Amino acid sequence: MNQFVLDAYAARSCPVKTFHTFDPTVTQPDQPHDESLRESFQGGSDFRDSVLAELLKTDGVVDLRGMHEQGASWEERQRAALEAMGAGAPLILGAVLPLDLDGHRSGRPDALVRGADTESGTPGYWPLKVKPYRVTEKQMGSTTLQTSPLSAVGELWLLPDQRYRVYREKALLELAHHWRLLESCGFASAHPLVGVVGDNRDGNPAAVWVDLHHKFIRTYSKTAGHKMRSVLERYDHEHNFRVYVAENAMQRTGVDDPEPVVRPIRVRECEWCAWWQVCRPMIDDDDLSLRISKAPLDVRELQTLLGLGIKTVAELAEADVDAILPNYLPLTGHRDRSEHRLRQAALRARMLANGVELERVSVEPIGVPRAAVEVDLDIETAGDGSVYLWGVLITDETGSRFEHFSRFEPMTAPTETEVAIEFARWLLDMVQRHPDLRVYHYSDYETVHLKRLWERSGDPDLGAAFGLVREHFVDLFTYVRENYAGVDGLGLKVVATRGTDFQWRDEEPGGLASQSWFSEAVTGSTEQARSCARQRVLDYNEDDVRATLAVRNWLTAQDDAQQPR
Repeated sequence: MNQFVLDAYAARSCPVKTFHTFDPTVTQPDQPHDESLRESFQGGSDFRDSVLAELLKTDGVVDLRGMHEQGASWEERQRAALEAMGAGAPLILGAVLPLDLDGHRSGRPDALVRGADTESGTPGYWPLKVKPYRVTEKQMGSTTLQTSPLSAVGELWLLPDQRYRVYREKALLELAHHWRLLESCGFASAHPLVGVVGDNRDGNPAAVWVDLHHKFIRTYSKTAGHKMRSVLERYDHEHNFRVYVAENAMQRTGVDDPEPVVRPIRVRECEWCAWWQVCRPMIDDDDLSLRISKAPLDVRELQTLLGLGIKTVAELAEADVDAILPNYLPLTGHRDRSEHRLRQAALRARMLANGVELERVSVEPIGVPRAAVEVDLDIETAGDGSVYLWGVLITDETGSRFEHFSRFEPMTAPTETEVAIEFARWLLDMVQRHPDLRVYHYSDYETVHLKRLWERSGDPDLGAAFGLVREHFVDLFTYVRENYAGVDGLGLKVVATRGTDFQWRDEEPGGLASQSWFSEAVTGSTEQARSCARQRVLDYNEDDVRATLAVRNWLTAQDDAQQPR
């Protein structure tokens, strides 16, 4: 029997990484393979540390996190975990679970919470992970989740009207890995639960408990197109496949080896993967996964096309989509609107093959409504999602002028509401003076935040401002989306620069970049640094609203050009 183990990240990660890791003919990269480092770099370690610090206050907690720094061996750490579980500790932090060589597993959950005893009567445990993101969303009537406060993490209460966010299933795959390890060493609770402490942004994180047997994850099925499976079913499939991949890779010698059982496909994970330097030379420069970056086809969709002999942009551009659909659709039923996604990819492939970046796909008039007085609106948010700036461009017979309502200071909920109310009152006054006023924005980002702040605060002015959305607000993105296709998507910067030749003054314009500028504007070491950062944010926001005006004028010009002379 091959003696190897996979960590908890393997089942949730690209299987090509597993293949490379166990392929003796491949040179290992210098970068570490620990996927958890990425979450740490994104602030996950700070959140995890704060949660574990709260859990450490639990009576009888056993903290094993410092054993590695103290020079303890892996075997000593395993033994300490077994002793703590055997003694029935209510909570164990940093446990190294015994290797499961038969199952090819190793693992270190953030915490083990004492749950119901095992079927044999020994202490039973539930694995717990801390993740720096929200893991639940509303679903009225749902009773599938349980929760517990950090102060009493082993006491479970029903979490009504909430469901687990399925796109966060990777955290559950890690936990299922740890559950299988607990089963292997005899300490898995008779009730199969796993817990995630996510960042719910209210300052009071709590554990959310998921039943490993609850079937709520939609997956591909050859017979049904898709099928609902449990976390354990999903994990077992993914883990067993990677065991197969590892065993196949270990047989390679570099001489007359068969084709690898997996091939590199560019996915989002490649951006931070240590193996990208190995995978990239194996991918054709015209590969679909490389060149179509907006609304990309997923791995199964790409593999299905590969099975139909289509791997590159050139091949998809020349393909008869109607002819391949009968063979394509039965294998891609896991995705909603699978046919639409393929047709969009084929359209982008043709645009790439023809060197076209932005293409009109409609013949009817675009019909953007106009007014004598127009307002272009764009907001800026801090790293925590709070809105600190509402920028407007007012256009009338005198020209265009930029105004803003902002706070360059540490944002709190009252401060965020306060600045939004200032904007709302200004807008209500504008509409009173100009009843035909139109407010233009690009996508629903602004209206979503306006509604959020109104619902949170109950402020009547914010409610009245949100009431203007139906009659006075115009989402330009809907007009662009209905009439154009973009090889790199239809974001404001793509459409404004490639459709209207508009240029931002900043060399690196972007929402994420502006969040760092806001941080510098608030916490910069000198007044000059703070002032420069504030001006950079304001210039960027002004360019955003002027770009919206440029797009609107461009769309109107398309209709004007179609008018008979």
